[in-house]
Amino acid sequence: MDALLEKERIAKMMFVLRTLSKRTQSRLTKSLKVSFQQIQKYEKGLNGISSHHLFTLAKEQKWNIDLLFNGNPETMLASVPLKEQHRVAKKFLEIEANIRKERELQRKYAPLMPQLNRELAGENTFQDKELPIYAPINKSA
Repeated sequence: MDALLEKERIAKMMFVLRTLSKRTQSRLTKSLKVSFQQIQKYEKGLNGISSHHLFTLAKEQKWNIDLLFNGNPETMLASVPLKEQHRVAKKFLEIEANIRKERELQRKYAPLMPQLNRELAGENTFQDKELPIYAPINKSA
């Protein structure tokens, strides 16, 4: 499965499960020992969440682990109380927009990756192969 689609699905599932269980983001911060802002990033699909944190959330919040790892957020939307469904659907659109932006950035920067990988591997990618030679510093003076 596409990693960005999985990140999107998990972000949506976290938001749905938190909404259904009437938990606050602050309560999740206590379970994961991360900042409030980090929980926001997970739920917006801006940052991916580790499987360790998913297991911790499921255990601490008494959420079904199978839903976090395999659940369909669109199906779960029907379980959300009617008065909350619009808010959840709006959040889903926000998450989808964030994933589209990330996918566009990946497309934009993909052509640069081979050169970046060579540079990170220590290969000299300069056009001019002649580098200046410096005299050693005499420390005994």
